[in-house]
Amino acid sequence: MTYRITLPVLAALLVAAAVLPGCGRATNPVLDYFDNAELRYETEAQKQNIVRALHDILTLPAQELAQRRYDDYAGKPNEWDLPTLIGKHFVPDKQGKTLGPKFYPDVKSARVQDQIRRILDRLTGTDTTGA
Repeated sequence: MTYRITLPVLAALLVAAAVLPGCGRATNPVLDYFDNAELRYETEAQKQNIVRALHDILTLPAQELAQRRYDDYAGKPNEWDLPTLIGKHFVPDKQGKTLGPKFYPDVKSARVQDQIRRILDRLTGTDTTGA
């Protein structure tokens, strides 16, 4: 028995093969990292540092975010870049999750921005979603 696959069928199979392995998973590692991550901080100063960083994610372009520095755990100014601050205060739900190699462009995606707004709203008790 011989099978013939037409070009449209082959194209559909290739698309399905590319899409199906990722079903249910975020393709943006930053989005995946924040999904069900646990926020941890011990002091009001740490909380305010996190709020500032989240606000910066929402308001600054990627290039400026890459230049920003934040206080460390002890409050020492300008010690941590944004990925370090996130890694220190947000614990992912699964071991091995990372922020990925393209953190700054990825953090500016619309879906990550929506997620950051929700986190910021919970943290500050406000509504920045515009809903």
